Amino acid sequence: MAKNLSKTEYTVARVYEAARDGAVGVLSNVLQRMSISERSTALETKTKDGDQMNTPLIIAARNGNLDSVKMLLRYKADIEARGTLKVDDHVIEGCTPLWAAAVTGHLDVVKLLIERNADVDGRTLTNSTPLRSAAYVGRLNIVSWLVENGADVNARNNFEDTPLMVACFHGHMPVVNYLIEHGANMDLQDKQGNTALHWAVESGHLEIANKLLALGASQFPNIHHLTPLLLASNNCKIDMVEYFVKRPECTKEQRIEGLELLGATIANEPKVYDIKKAFSYMKRGMEERFAEKFRPLLKKRMEPLKVYENRKESQTLEELDLLEGDDHAIHMEGLIIRERILGTDNTELLFPIRYRGAVFADSKNYEQCIGLWEHAMEIRQRSNESLRDDLKCMAGLFGEMLQKNALLRSECVQGVFEKLVIEYERQKKNFTSKTTKLKENEANLLKEELEELIYCALYLLMIYTKVQISENKESIGFFDLMQRFFLSNPRTRDGNTPLHLAAWYKTEIKEKNVRLVCKLPCVETMKLIIHAGCNVNAINSKGNSPLHLAVTFKPNTGSLQVLRDVLETLLDGGVHEDLVNGEGKTAMDIAETDEARRIL
Repeated sequence: MAKNLSKTEYTVARVYEAARDGAVGVLSNVLQRMSISERSTALETKTKDGDQMNTPLIIAARNGNLDSVKMLLRYKADIEARGTLKVDDHVIEGCTPLWAAAVTGHLDVVKLLIERNADVDGRTLTNSTPLRSAAYVGRLNIVSWLVENGADVNARNNFEDTPLMVACFHGHMPVVNYLIEHGANMDLQDKQGNTALHWAVESGHLEIANKLLALGASQFPNIHHLTPLLLASNNCKIDMVEYFVKRPECTKEQRIEGLELLGATIANEPKVYDIKKAFSYMKRGMEERFAEKFRPLLKKRMEPLKVYENRKESQTLEELDLLEGDDHAIHMEGLIIRERILGTDNTELLFPIRYRGAVFADSKNYEQCIGLWEHAMEIRQRSNESLRDDLKCMAGLFGEMLQKNALLRSECVQGVFEKLVIEYERQKKNFTSKTTKLKENEANLLKEELEELIYCALYLLMIYTKVQISENKESIGFFDLMQRFFLSNPRTRDGNTPLHLAAWYKTEIKEKNVRLVCKLPCVETMKLIIHAGCNVNAINSKGNSPLHLAVTFKPNTGSLQVLRDVLETLLDGGVHEDLVNGEGKTAMDIAETDEARRIL
């Protein structure tokens, strides 16, 4: 124990360690010797212990030290205190002693705490109850004791999942049976619209799925339009799909969609990729469609999309048979099938589309990769999901194309930049409208998102300068987009504008492929930004203008011209050399080189 602890800190630490380690003799001795106020402090203080931070009672309950728990309760330790526990690599905040004992399987401690009137549904920060924690780890003895003492079998956490759902997901059949027998509602849906049956399907627990269906569980679709059967198909749970399509309540149309979606997904899922198997399931679906020769169940016709090479989905067995042996055609057929069944705005479409695009990129078929990735971005944008990672990937792809001297058309960069502008405006509006309601960590995450979008914009602008023949050929559409972007006054958390970033040699280019082809400061990018209306005299949070940052560049002999061009570009753009920063210094005052001072 550290020697520099105060007396109070020392006794608090001794109480905590004795409770944690089950040293009831030491614990009793220390508590008896304390004054009432000292004892109160020791019992209420939370001690940090690795990733955990708990009162003595919580840690004693967590470790199953029954005698220590009894001793602490005798001295009036708070039975509803909240602490932080680490369970299966998850750090859980707001845990009560009862929650701690339930999740770690200490029935004797659970019984004692309930006898002492602990809140049987005492919730963590995410609204998890002791019953949910016991169901999560499959502890039937604790589950039954909690339920018999009034625990809510349908209690929901922040994600609206229930004890039954987590028991189904983790395959705890005895717990599933017990909860249903004691009133658990099988048809409740979580925030994603998933029922307990979805949870069983997700993790492949066929026996539990069978049990739920035998007891009358409904097969609702979730918010991604996935019924349990379609979820199994979308996740390539082949045994589960075969089970569902053979059930008597499965309609012909449901059976066909399940088989076709399974084949379409296998065709574009690297973990289970098997092109012959993918085609066989597509064919089984088609055969079902034409099982009644004079009453075929025809496919809904979709308008062909350029991104899928304007292909039309096969409508008959004969048309489908023409694809056999043509892997590329089957890949495209699979993507079209998925879009027809799942809907054109379904984010479940994204991974196979992005994966197929990545395969094209690996084979240097960049045009098709860009088309597919843009299509994925459009789906994500329509669903109001973040584009940050997609934009970073696209900037990296463009950088790779420049490295390999592949043809990169300016329209491609413009199309992606347009999506970035729309995304930045959406995220900024989202941040502005929620600022007063956001917690600090949520606000910081949104600020980080906005900042990363600004960096992506910088990368795209730098790349754009390298695909133009000359500045005179600049696209009017791209120029309009830049003006629109700068009207939203994009700033990093340090208050830097894109011009600050482009003019500063310390700006980090985080995307490797962009870093290999673009260097900062970048004069051409600065000219583009200034021409589009970014304020050349904008100051950041330290009062520095772009010129203040630019003059800190220490060029070697080969990059002297870069320094000259950077400073002259700013001066020609109308920068005020006499601006002072937060320390009252002008650019001349902080210039790092005689050359910079000479130019100024």
